[in-house]
Amino acid sequence: MAEQITLLEAKLQDTEKDVLELRSLIGGTPRVAFSAALRDSGSGDIGPFSTNTPLKYKKVFSNTGNSYNPSTGIFTAMVKGMYFFRFSMFVSTVPNSVVSLMRNGERLSSVWDTSGSDNHDLGSNAMVIPLEVGDNVYIELYAHTKVYDDGMNYNTFSGFLLFTM
Repeated sequence: MAEQITLLEAKLQDTEKDVLELRSLIGGTPRVAFSAALRDSGSGDIGPFSTNTPLKYKKVFSNTGNSYNPSTGIFTAMVKGMYFFRFSMFVSTVPNSVVSLMRNGERLSSVWDTSGSDNHDLGSNAMVIPLEVGDNVYIELYAHTKVYDDGMNYNTFSGFLLFTM
């Protein structure tokens, strides 16, 4: 059943991509914007994992255009254009973490915090990048590191289409 759901999600994304492409061809202005936080409930650390791992931002505040998938943590461009992305990272105890903005497996930008005498560190980063239809953008937690989140929603991932190209 999980395989069927995955296949249906992929088909739905393909259909949505086709609809947005058609709208752009006939003069419709695609609307793409999302914002999400790591936890939809509870509190605690996420990680560490033995390998670099995409983070799944499960508390979705907005997802216009349905380009962000909270099950995978991946944003998929449904229209070619210039996009803005922002992400934040919060570490509660024994800071030592790295999260990175990734495009199709390529590291674009990171936020890094190392161990020190302080706790409760927060950092953020943002980028404007061009995307082709089907490009994937996500936030990756570096291996053997962790982040902390709770109902305050410290760790967020947001993005939106600036203009089509």
